Amino acid sequence: MEIRGVLNEGGLFGERQGWHLPGFDTSNWTTRDLIEGLPDSKAGVGFFVTTFNLTVIQGSDVPMSFTFEEPLGQPYRALLFVNGWMMGKRVGNLG
Repeated sequence: MEIRGVLNEGGLFGERQGWHLPGFDTSNWTTRDLIEGLPDSKAGVGFFVTTFNLTVIQGSDVPMSFTFEEPLGQPYRALLFVNGWMMGKRVGNLG
């Protein structure tokens, strides 16, 4: 059994509510393209989710990478979760 404790969790409200965990129901969330950013272009924190099929043999320890195609200089930070585990961070204006 895997246990997520304080060293695996951040302090964002969405993380404390489990929004990043597999199976969390986001069906009543507003659908929007990531490029739209936050409502009214205000500063703040947004939580965006997506799903995709990932074919990896169960129990395997497999390296992953993320590719970002937008130009550097975009003012955002992203925490990247896969199946509830934080797999990386991205600061858009640093790379």
